[in-house]
Order: sequence, then C-alpha cells, then structure tokens
Amino acid sequence: MKSTIISSLLFLLVLSPVLAQEKTAMEGEKTKMYTVLGKTWQVTKYSDGSKTYEWEVEDIDYTNYESHKSSNFSYNFLESEIGINIWPSDEGAPAVKPWGSWYVALNSTGTWKASKNFHFKSSLGVSWYNFKFENRDIIAVKTPDGLEFQEFDQGIGTKSKISASFVNLTLMPTLRTNDGNLRFGAGAYAGLRVGGRGKFVYDDAEGNQRKQFEKSNMYVENLRYGLRSEVGVGDVTFFFNYDLNDLFQPGKGPEFQAMSFGVYID
Repeated sequence: MKSTIISSLLFLLVLSPVLAQEKTAMEGEKTKMYTVLGKTWQVTKYSDGSKTYEWEVEDIDYTNYESHKSSNFSYNFLESEIGINIWPSDEGAPAVKPWGSWYVALNSTGTWKASKNFHFKSSLGVSWYNFKFENRDIIAVKTPDGLEFQEFDQGIGTKSKISASFVNLTLMPTLRTNDGNLRFGAGAYAGLRVGGRGKFVYDDAEGNQRKQFEKSNMYVENLRYGLRSEVGVGDVTFFFNYDLNDLFQPGKGPEFQAMSFGVYID
C-alpha cells in the first residue's frame, strides 16, 4: 500500500510541470492567420516563446482526378501514308500500271488547334515515288541527251519501273466538324529529291531471271512542289497530291506533272 502511494506521488510530481507549462502556454497564446494564393495557415505563439503551425490541407480524391488543362498543339511522331502514283500517258511516256506504282510516305506531324473547327497541320517526312510501266518490255534508259523509253529485245521483260525519293514539308489548313468525324483540308507541299533509280527485271534466252539497275536520278527534278487536299471521315483520311512542276528536268524527259492519291489512318 505504501509503495502504491509513493508511486502515485512520484507520477504527480513528474506530470505537474507539464500541466503547468501547458496551462501557462494556453493562457499566453497568440494566434495569427495568413492567406496567400488561396492557401491559409495559422501560427500560434505561446508565452514560453514556442510556436505551432497549422496548414489548411485540401482533401483531393486522386483516384478520380482529371486534368482539365488541354494543349493547343499535338504531335504525332510517325504517320504513314500509302497510295498510287500516276502520270498522263499521252505526253511521250509509257502508260504506268496503277497497281505497283506505289506512293509511300513516313511523316512526323504537328497540329495546331486554333479552334474546335479549324486546325493547322504541318508535317516533315520522306516519300517514295514508284512508276511501274504497263508494258513490261519497255525499259527506261538514261542517256547523255535525256531519258529514253526503249523496247527491250534481249529477253522477256517481267518488271520495269523508275523511282525517286523526296524529303517533304507539307502545310495543311483543315476545317473540321465539332466532333472531328468530318474533315477537309487544302494546302501545299515542297520536297527535295534524295534518291532515285531505274529497275528492269527480265528472263533471258535460257529462262534465267535477270535484274538490271540504273542507280541515278533518272533525270527526275531535284525539287518538287504542288498542292494537296485531304478528306477525312472518322479515323480514315484520303489525300490527293498534284505536282505543279514537271517530273523530269527540262529537255531531259517528257513534260508532265505527276499525281498521287491514297489513304492514311489517324
């Protein structure tokens, strides 16, 4: 019993300074409120010189958090196009076969969203022009005087074409419906030629397949420029390119403009 009383007295002796200090602090406390940028905190100063700080914390449910901030610019690193190249066959050049005269392009595209119904698209990329001849026995021969289309008589031709590759810049203003399911754009492009060649495949007299390449520009113009239009429905966009300059260099080949059309998926 005696030990219990002694323990109780010791506990009160230890606790009494704390209680006295708390009482003194409570009696002498001074509170100030601060608000900056909509955030509030409270500073309490006690008589013993100590301070406490309390911040107003906004309770945010991060599980259903959604940012309402949207960018007016979007970027697509890789956008691919596929289509068909054609040229007029009544201008001194052999007819081209649409199936096999592929137009292929790989672009990086940025779109500025000026408004919901008007976007401005720009793209930088590489395209390949392929023109496959309808008559497989016609071969394109590069001579010092220009490009000649000759009849091949040393075997049976199986494939004949010329091709060129370009680095292109395209600018395309586009009108859109509110939901973006219908789009129409009209713009322009310019390209710099970076490659070209002629290819001819034939069977010789023994029936062996032979391939003949002409790795050169084939007198294709170094610079191409023209007009482009697009019509988009849903995720599919149809395009049409029309070169304003001649495909071949002046005096080195037929005088006509090339065209291409095709599709890409947004």
